[in-house]
Amino acid sequence: MAKRRVGHFIVLLAAVAFPAVSQDPYLLNLLIMTGIWTTSVWGVRLIMSTGQLTLGHAAYMAVGAYASTLLVMKAGLSFWLAFPLSGLISAFVALLIGYPTLRIKGAYFSIITFAFAEIIRLIIVNWPSLLGGYGGISSIPAPQPLFSIRFTSRIPFYYLILAVSFITYLVMVRMEKSRIGKIFSSIHESDTLAESVGINIMKYKVIAFCIGCFFAGLSGSFYAHYFNFTSPEFFTIWQSIYCLIFVLVGGAGSVLGPLLGSFFLTLIPEFLRVAREYEPVVYAIILILVMFLLPGGLITLPARLRGQKKTH
Repeated sequence: MAKRRVGHFIVLLAAVAFPAVSQDPYLLNLLIMTGIWTTSVWGVRLIMSTGQLTLGHAAYMAVGAYASTLLVMKAGLSFWLAFPLSGLISAFVALLIGYPTLRIKGAYFSIITFAFAEIIRLIIVNWPSLLGGYGGISSIPAPQPLFSIRFTSRIPFYYLILAVSFITYLVMVRMEKSRIGKIFSSIHESDTLAESVGINIMKYKVIAFCIGCFFAGLSGSFYAHYFNFTSPEFFTIWQSIYCLIFVLVGGAGSVLGPLLGSFFLTLIPEFLRVAREYEPVVYAIILILVMFLLPGGLITLPARLRGQKKTH
């Protein structure tokens, strides 16, 4: 446990110190995108911890992105207020959708989340007067200066998403070790057995779903203000599938799994720019290879290598 904490501290220290080593905008952008994905993907893992599989997580990223955009551009709110509100709005939408649908199990729930994601996309494209339609919304303002820090370069955005990701990580670790995390795990193992000992499984499934979508909303908000643009093209079914792939490739059994999966699968396409249009195929091949060779995800690779060394 002590070695693990030291390792985590070294990784965090390296992340904090990275801009002092390199201020390459391209590398910073890759790390910022990793942070955006990781914040959202941790929410997917939390939902999965109760035994539910979502195929519509990008919809809640879209809700967060457009809610934050409208709150800033139409309502005149500060980004620093719109940012948490976007997460709360996504969580509220998740409550409205999750309460009636989380009673459904297995593939049926996944299909419903897929359908909801498509509904959100259609609302966006068919409401151009408010949501910009296919053309999206441009000129979204960057965050206002914070303690004299101006968001005019990638470095402030890098530190902001690093802080958001770190807080998300702490929340996920804390929840996993708490009583509620144990309840999530018991529901995942057998919701019938959990219900038989007095656990309100519907209540806890809704809690996990809302918290997971809250962080999706935050990542969507950050995306919109980072790129100064938001469009339905970013929030398609493919983005929802990618969220799921990032969890499985990184490893759903560990909180660090989604971080590793997001980092690895954000970098891979950059090395395959020539085959950019084949990105879904590349992701599918990587997922298949990982599932066959490392069923527990990339996070289990060190343990697998240590086990092989001991056998020799």
